[in-house]
Amino acid sequence: MKSLFKNPRNLALLGLMLAITIILDMTPLGMIPLGTISATIVHIPTIITGVILGPVAGFIMGTAFGIVTLIHAATRPVTVLDPLFINPLVSVLPRMFIGVASYYVFLGMSRLLKKSPIKNTLSSFAGGMAGSLTNTGLVFLMLYLVYAREVVEKLGVSFGAFLIAIFTTNAIAEAIIGGIITAPIAVAYYRFSNTANNGR
Repeated sequence: MKSLFKNPRNLALLGLMLAITIILDMTPLGMIPLGTISATIVHIPTIITGVILGPVAGFIMGTAFGIVTLIHAATRPVTVLDPLFINPLVSVLPRMFIGVASYYVFLGMSRLLKKSPIKNTLSSFAGGMAGSLTNTGLVFLMLYLVYAREVVEKLGVSFGAFLIAIFTTNAIAEAIIGGIITAPIAVAYYRFSNTANNGR
């Protein structure tokens, strides 16, 4: 953690990822239309932070993302479920673990594929998918634990049916997009870092 705050490049990257998160949250850039559904990419800077800078930075970025989500829900609600995200147990707590999960899946895949020439690409893709699924899974777990009755009343369907609909549409799309966006950015970062370190 000390090295994170002592390294100006890491701090700059952390600030950049937070700025991108805020921009994505406040503009239509945070949603990718996919026919009848739209996939959010607001959580992807948190995933990238975790994969590139490690679990501590991922945890910090995830917490910041959760706070951005809470502020969004309190000031600019869009869906009928947005008021529920004013509760930090739903908006902040689940997001804390996005970057952490992304990093450890990336690390595990890297060790598994240590002899592969495309190790970083595959590992980053897996980390991106894991972070996105962690976001969706933990948010809906907290919605179920805290607001299951309210969700059913607001949507008029059972929580199970709502969950199946989300995981068979948005969750899959967002996980794939998370992997696709994370992989090239992480690979480019590692190549730049290796070049910079070798040039010293």
